Amino acid sequence: MSVIEKLAIISDTITKVMNFVLEDELTKPDFNEYLSTIGVQNPDPSRVQALLIPYIFERRLTEKRKTIIQLFEEKNNDLTKEEKDILSSLSKSFSSIFEVRRVLSNGFELYNLINEKMYKILSLVKMNNFRGITPGQYVLSRIFPMGEEFYLLEVSNVISSIQKEEVYKFAIAKIIEKPEDAYEQNPQKLEQIEKLVVDFGKKFDECFQKDEVITTNTHADNLINLFNIYCDEGIMPEKEFFEENIKQVENNRYFTVSDFKNSYSDFMEKSLEGFSSHSSTYDIGILYDKELGLFVLPFYQTFCKIYEVEDYKTIQGYKDCIKNFFENDKVPANIIKKVANKYPNFIERTNQILETDYTLDTLLNFYKADSVEKKIFSSASVLYASKIFEQMMKVVSKKEETQPLEGVDYSNVGRNDKCPCGSGKKYKNCCMQNS
Repeated sequence: MSVIEKLAIISDTITKVMNFVLEDELTKPDFNEYLSTIGVQNPDPSRVQALLIPYIFERRLTEKRKTIIQLFEEKNNDLTKEEKDILSSLSKSFSSIFEVRRVLSNGFELYNLINEKMYKILSLVKMNNFRGITPGQYVLSRIFPMGEEFYLLEVSNVISSIQKEEVYKFAIAKIIEKPEDAYEQNPQKLEQIEKLVVDFGKKFDECFQKDEVITTNTHADNLINLFNIYCDEGIMPEKEFFEENIKQVENNRYFTVSDFKNSYSDFMEKSLEGFSSHSSTYDIGILYDKELGLFVLPFYQTFCKIYEVEDYKTIQGYKDCIKNFFENDKVPANIIKKVANKYPNFIERTNQILETDYTLDTLLNFYKADSVEKKIFSSASVLYASKIFEQMMKVVSKKEETQPLEGVDYSNVGRNDKCPCGSGKKYKNCCMQNS
């Protein structure tokens, strides 16, 4: 098969899947609902085609969470071997943020900021469609492997080279959103993360003498900073430090924390401010899973209390708390199994509250299918191994350098005390650096 014939059959197969979405009795109304959800009304045909790409590759339907490609294959029994091979390749597509290194006559050389790997990408359309894309720019693109080659499915955004900081933030947010993107296509990165998880697991045990620590959000930052310092420098604080920072909330209850923000633009600022900057007080679980790494889970103790107390209805927001832990992709199946093993009444009480009839396996397959099917490391563990995160921290540290204020007494300030300059930050992260 010639290159031109291969490109033609790939394009034709993608077109068939798109037409299927627009015509099938299951996918057509769901796609219209998807458009409504993202605020798109009466899009023109070219816009519809652009919106179909993320829908096809990110949407799952039916109770068995089937992909659009799986549904297409089930309803088309006359597919050729070539089409089946292409669909298998398309199912392995992924979206990422890339730096353009070279523009070729038939594609691009792109560096993936998320998994730190170079790709030579072939275009399915003429290169004049990408006129204006130059080396040094960044592109948000979806690509897929086929044989030994990679093909470009779409370029959804082009970002100027001068917007490097915004690109870094976006890449880190993508890692937090889907940490597996940082290592699934890069065996060397996977090996690095696996080793890091083992090493940090030993240090967590040494530091805390247990695999989970319960505290409040006002103290969680101090404990996380302690663990970071111990990992980097091997410095263990006095016993009093633990006594001061391992605290319990007065009443376990679940509620919406307005300080949590999910947009790519402000997540970095909120994460730097930390949990202690939040106006509400709630419990935090700092857990270390030997397989997946470090997890910091708001309302973890409240979640456990639902299965621990005799009358769970005394816990405010108990049903929403359970639903949050089951529906939150950042809580893997391993954490749910941990709680289920701790409390023999786990399944019985879950079914009673949700009015369901689950076994543990059916519950995990329904809510946690992705983490049941594959190993997904915690985003914190993946960020520890990320070059882009390291570079971003250098940018932030440089921007936030602060000079000590004249007339302010710093002599008796502890490194974890609030800085007397009034910034609201801890002294060690503020004026201590330059005093």
